[in-house]
Parts: sequence; structure tokens; C-alpha cells
Amino acid sequence: MVELIKLEVVKLCRRKLTVMVTLCCFAGTVIFFLLPYLQFHTWDETGNMLSGKAAVLYRKEIYIHTLSGVLTEERVTQDINEYQKIFSDLNNLTSMRGGEVTLKDDVYYKYFEPRRSYLNMIGNAYSNNELGSSNLLNVSLNNGAQFYEARHRTIVERISDSEDLNKLEKNYWIQKALAVDTPFEYGYALGWSNFGSASEMLIICIIGICIAIAPVFAEEYRTGTASIILSTRYGKNKVITAKIISALLFSTIIFLINAFIAIAIPLLTFGAEGGDLPLQIASISSPYGVSFKEAVLLCIVIDYIVMLGIVSITLFLSSKMNSPFSVLVVILLVIIIPLFCPFCKETSLLPAMATLGTSLYEYYISFCVGNIVINQVAMIVIVYMIVFAIFLPLTIRNFKRHSSI
Repeated sequence: MVELIKLEVVKLCRRKLTVMVTLCCFAGTVIFFLLPYLQFHTWDETGNMLSGKAAVLYRKEIYIHTLSGVLTEERVTQDINEYQKIFSDLNNLTSMRGGEVTLKDDVYYKYFEPRRSYLNMIGNAYSNNELGSSNLLNVSLNNGAQFYEARHRTIVERISDSEDLNKLEKNYWIQKALAVDTPFEYGYALGWSNFGSASEMLIICIIGICIAIAPVFAEEYRTGTASIILSTRYGKNKVITAKIISALLFSTIIFLINAFIAIAIPLLTFGAEGGDLPLQIASISSPYGVSFKEAVLLCIVIDYIVMLGIVSITLFLSSKMNSPFSVLVVILLVIIIPLFCPFCKETSLLPAMATLGTSLYEYYISFCVGNIVINQVAMIVIVYMIVFAIFLPLTIRNFKRHSSI
């Protein structure tokens, strides 16, 4: 059996299509996950734009000396108070065309720009309007910031107003959000957050894998060797098993290499600091109590399970159709068409939506099975494991039956 698997792996890897697609996958992963670093820029206190390594080092210094630390009620109250004082001082303000009032350039670059992400995160805890720091001007500090109470009220309001959730689901999400540990620790985690923002591009790797394995069975039909294989002593058992194992082994190796590249690039360029920080400092309303590191690793696991499901469908189609091209057309339609669909509960389990990376942890999407509520992340795992378990046996049955064609 081992020799048969080796033979099938070699056969798969020697195809020109496999080599070309694999190289394209690696190149695409490098490009897509390097882009955030190449496009990254910030401004120093004098308004000079920094980019690349200089921008990363400057941003790290800001976090270390100004922003890092536990978000206690006292700290948040102090920071909001400082923000309100700066905006209440007319000497710090200027009028823009159209009458809009904003900070003068020197105040903006010295005070606001270094704290922009932090202040927007704090501001979004007080409202679902996504106005960020602008919300802080309306926060009453008579009884302190009440930051965590405000976050909870905002989440409850968001859940209560949702028309996509029933009463059982609403209770589930409220309890899940309440279970998130507080107070949050704030700090530098750009390496991890930038992977999260680009991780949806791993769908390109999954598409490449499907293209490479599409001919596994269909090519045997096209060349007429399927009948010969099926007439041999081990054709209907060991050879089929070897083909499936080799396809899964190839898919796993290619996926893991791409995933390693995808994680390594942002961590090497932006730094690996902040992996243990809570995901809420990037998405304040997230109901999932996970750190950046845990979220990223879970994303890789989810993408891998989705990949296994799609690969099993590809192998099924390959065992069903006489042309690798037909297999590619169907599988690409399954993956690509949902890219043009709006993200909602009905589309959230489709391949393109199920591989959105850490963005999945921002949504309150769930499914009810009787009285059991299953969140979107768990449902993705369940659905694609079921898909995998169903389509592999069907693949074996289809190829065995081909002897009668």
C-alpha cells in the first residue's frame, strides 16, 4: 500500500498542471501576505510619513511607551477625559471646507494619530454606529467611563435589534459575550492582526489544490486507463485507496506550507508580539473569548477542514466526470460564485465565506438544532467534516462502478 501511495503521489506531482498551480499558490501567498507590510505607513509627531520598517518600529515605540497596559476603568476614564479636553480647547481646532471642525495638524499628529486605533476601539464600545473616537465626545464621565458596562450595553443592543436571531440565539450570544474575560490588556499585535485581515486569501490556495487534484480520477477516464486499473487484482480497493490518500496527503502538505508562509510573513515583518492579547482590542464587540494567537490557529484549522471538504467534493466530481476540465468548471463555480454574494446567515457556510479568517469572530451568526445553538465557527467545522465523511465513500463507489461503463 505504501508503495502504491508513493507512486500516486509521484504521478500527481509530475503533472505540469500540478507544478504550475503549486508554484502559483506559493507566489500568490507570498504576494498577498506581504502586501500589508509593503503598503503599511504611519506619520510621526511632525507629520512626516513613515513606511516599511521605519513605520513598524515607530508604531512599536508608541505602543510600548504610550498605549500598552491593562484597560482599567481608571485608565479609560483618564484617556476619554484627555480626549474631551483637547477637543474642547478652541486653540486645538480648525474649520475645514464645509464647516467641519477638526484638530489642527500639529495636534492631530502629536496626539491623535499615534492613538487613533486605540481611541477608535474605545469609542466603538459606546455605540454600534462605528464612528469610533467621535463617540467619546458624548460620553459622560460623572460616574467614570463605565467602559465595560457600555460595551455590554452596546452588544446587547446589537443582539436585540438583530432580525436574524431568535430568542434562544439572542440569549446564547449575550451569555457568550458576558463570559469574555475583562479587563482587557491593550498592546502591540500588528503581526497577528495583519494575518487575520489577509487570511481570507488562503481560499486561493484551496482553489489551487482543487485544480491540481481534479484529474486524479477523471484523467484515468480520459486516457482509458480506468478500465485497466479496475480489472487488476487490487484495482477496486488498494489503488482507489492509494489515489485518495495521495490526494489528501498532497493537499495537506501544500496547504500547510502555504499556511506557514501566510503566518511567517506578517510575524517576521511586523513582529510576533501580542499573540496573547485578547481579540477584543481589534474588534471590541467580538463575543469570542480568544487571544490573537488562538484566533489565528483556529482560523488555520477551520480553513484546513474547509479544504478537506472541498477536496472530497473535487475527488467525487473527478470520479463522476470523464473530463478534468468539467470538474474544474463545477468546483470553481462552487467556490467563486459565493464571492459575489452578500455575507449573511444563508451564505455564511459557503467556502468563500467560511474562510474569512479572524473576521469570523466579529459576527453574531448562529444556527439552531432543536434547542441547541451552534455558532457559525462551530457549524463550519461540523458541516465540512460531514461533507468530507459523505463524499469520500461516494468517490470510492463511483470509481468502482465505472467498470460497468
